[in-house]
Amino acid sequence: MDVLTEAIRWFGLGVSVVPVRSRSKTAAVRWAEYTRRLPTPDELVRWFGRPLFRNYGILCGRLHGQPGYLVVLDFDDLDAGVSWLLSMQAQTYTVATARGLHAYFLTNAPAETTRFGGGDIKASGYVLGAGSVHPSGAVYTVLTDAPILNIRSIREVMPDLPEPKPEPKPAPPPILSKPASQDPWDTAEWQRSNLIETIRAKFNLLDFLPGAQKTSPDGRWWIARCPLHDDHNPSLWVDLKRGLCGCYAGCNGGRPMDVINLVAALWNCSNAEAIERLRQML
Repeated sequence: MDVLTEAIRWFGLGVSVVPVRSRSKTAAVRWAEYTRRLPTPDELVRWFGRPLFRNYGILCGRLHGQPGYLVVLDFDDLDAGVSWLLSMQAQTYTVATARGLHAYFLTNAPAETTRFGGGDIKASGYVLGAGSVHPSGAVYTVLTDAPILNIRSIREVMPDLPEPKPEPKPAPPPILSKPASQDPWDTAEWQRSNLIETIRAKFNLLDFLPGAQKTSPDGRWWIARCPLHDDHNPSLWVDLKRGLCGCYAGCNGGRPMDVINLVAALWNCSNAEAIERLRQML
């Protein structure tokens, strides 16, 4: 399979594709930047125009330059996934993975990255594309070479999904906690603090850590391959309760990171620049 041709095909759909290390699920670039923009044609040629990267990641989530979202249903078991596809009575682009399959959908409404019985809904992060080689040696292979099915919501094909948790009630109007001082410096500092809390509430660390695995029954603790170094064995711990993560190998000086610190490290920018970029994504 010609990876450059595949990358250009996804580019035409408004979907970002990034290079992934050989027989790995670890991106070879700081991939989070491409949630905000498409790779340039020059970048695609540089990555895939010669046999440097065979593996590539297809970014899920909001499309670029057009309305809609790419959502992938990741089935853990191939037989279960095929049975589900047959019951759906409609065709969509499908790829066999190391153990199961990926079913691709274009949706009008956003979805939530979550677990369902027998697999995961991938609405953020990335999945390995067809032709990529899994760490086990299995090759991702096109199972159904059909156009990606366009639907209103992922619930059209997964009606048994649990209802999403209701949005938390908004906090009391900020004016109640706003400093009484009329000093513009005090007001600016309060606005910045309020923005940081909004960002931390909106963005989940797992949005930037595809492939993370839950390690505690209550869903608080996760482990992932650290995107800040060439991580062959997952070494990044994630504590969703506190909204922090940290690398056992010592990335970021061994200091824990919240979602702003992690994005700053991924995008190679300052915390202030990460805050501004995340603000634009709210």
